[in-house]
Amino acid sequence: MDVTLRTPHDLFNGPIRFVVPPYQRRYVWSQEAQWEPLWADVLNLAERLAPPRGRTAKTAESVAPHFLGSIVIQPDAESTDRLPVFAIVDGQQRLFTLQLLLDAVQQACEQRELGVAGDLQRLVLNPAEYRTSNTNHDFKVWPTDEKDQEAFRHAMRNELSIKGYENERIVEAHSWFSEQGDKWLDERPSRLAQRADALREALTTLVQVVGIKLATDDDEQIIFETLNSRGTPLGTYELVKNFLQRRAREQQIESKLISNQLAHFEQAQWQRMTGSGRTRRPHTEAFLHHWLTMETGREIPLPQTFRRFQTHISKDSHNDAGKVASNLKRFSNFYKQLVITEANETEASEFRLFIRRWKTLQADVFAPVILYVWSSDASDDQAQQAYATIESYLIRRLIVGLDTRGYGAVARTLLGRLKDRGRKGVHTITREYLGQLKSDRERWPTDSDVERALIHQKLLGPVSSSRTRMILEAVELRLIDSPWRKHPHDLPGRPLSVEHIMPRHWLSVDWAPPPQQLARRNETAEQVRNRLIHSIGNLTLVHRRYNSRLRDAAWSRKCELYEEDPENLALNVDLLRFGRSDRSAVWNENTIIERSERMAKLILKIWPRRV
Repeated sequence: MDVTLRTPHDLFNGPIRFVVPPYQRRYVWSQEAQWEPLWADVLNLAERLAPPRGRTAKTAESVAPHFLGSIVIQPDAESTDRLPVFAIVDGQQRLFTLQLLLDAVQQACEQRELGVAGDLQRLVLNPAEYRTSNTNHDFKVWPTDEKDQEAFRHAMRNELSIKGYENERIVEAHSWFSEQGDKWLDERPSRLAQRADALREALTTLVQVVGIKLATDDDEQIIFETLNSRGTPLGTYELVKNFLQRRAREQQIESKLISNQLAHFEQAQWQRMTGSGRTRRPHTEAFLHHWLTMETGREIPLPQTFRRFQTHISKDSHNDAGKVASNLKRFSNFYKQLVITEANETEASEFRLFIRRWKTLQADVFAPVILYVWSSDASDDQAQQAYATIESYLIRRLIVGLDTRGYGAVARTLLGRLKDRGRKGVHTITREYLGQLKSDRERWPTDSDVERALIHQKLLGPVSSSRTRMILEAVELRLIDSPWRKHPHDLPGRPLSVEHIMPRHWLSVDWAPPPQQLARRNETAEQVRNRLIHSIGNLTLVHRRYNSRLRDAAWSRKCELYEEDPENLALNVDLLRFGRSDRSAVWNENTIIERSERMAKLILKIWPRRV
């Protein structure tokens, strides 16, 4: 192992290529975290070499250099005496950023016909005599990802347009450095040549890295995995990809097979963040955690996902890296439609409805259970019954107002029983297990629990508006087949909002005060009304533009507006029918309770508890 302090001039002068191995990730450095601090440090060096008038310029020898970190390289199999090639084991983000910065400044100098442009060009392009018919050999550094390759080519070649690549991080970096270089060079036009030379000197000789050159027989992937980069830390996905690449090499499997199987994880949608607080992480990490939990049936602390993955795969020497990567791809395609892709609002299949409701409930601790049921040998009907049972369990607990903190333990135990189920069906195991739970922390509420909560407890308030809407939409779907339906329509996925039939601010509008006989031992009549106002019997759905017109209207006016609502929801047809469309009728606490009782019966049919 050779360890040397190197400058960009040392690294890039003369014919050389640094290539990124397939186990490495894409370019991820960003403006705020890395480009701006690096540019500020470079300008600080340049300003010392070419200070404003009245200040003494320093020589390069007297200026303390800027230390950028370390890089680790290893001679590549393609290397020749004529054109040395090195694999970048660690530090590719630094090397790419240096190349983009050097090229951006070179381009700015070339546009101003400054002599230093030629010096800089020799550090970003290999000499013509060392290039081959493969134009990739033009560049000193070359990415592994195909998107990054094209973005890098278009960023570095002045004659190529960046149109179509503007949102690629590599092009963004080059464009940002170009803007900064233009601005700094043009600040003092009378000293342009001096400032350009100072910027060249700062960039090429006063930025330093520790270059670590491995021997050809060193295991570069183990070194890559264990290095603690000063840049963006390696995530679970990068570590998993590297581990499978190394295992593939040991098993004499083509590494490109692993890259191809895992390539979709590089897509932007997989990098979006999910969760909140301490559990906030990219979708890739969430998926790997759920997949591993499903595989092992054990609780996996989030920070330990990679180590547990490594242990799980390594314990069986027959675990083929290619098959593991293929397995991850197969499960991730299902997980994508489960969590990442928006459910098709017009496709009213039972499974699509389940996905939509499960996402609204945010019960992701059940994801390993859902992944297991999907992958099992259960029939589609058995699997759907298991999903419906889980949905019933979660929504009944939501309505009754029971705690969610026990869900992790419930999901893990259920997963264990499913994995050990023998010949029993997944639906039978799910139903029997959830049905036997007794404590409030985990039990599956009974019909009487749900009915009592719907009639006598607030729904909206303790339950968010999105989840209340989900319950009302389920009732809407149940009512569609009623004989008095006016017009059929697609699954509700429209601009609807939850509407209070009796207004929340009844005291300030034209609604009669509650009769005093409503009062109870611990509640005044007003308190009883304020509780019932938020119960299921006083809630419906309307088009959002009607919500403001309906808000504080009298009951008779609301009846007219419900009939005018273009959504023509079954909920409101039923409401008018139930509320005795006679305009002289009143809407009060008694009608709210009666409607709650009717809706409770429908909800018990939608989400039954069969044990």
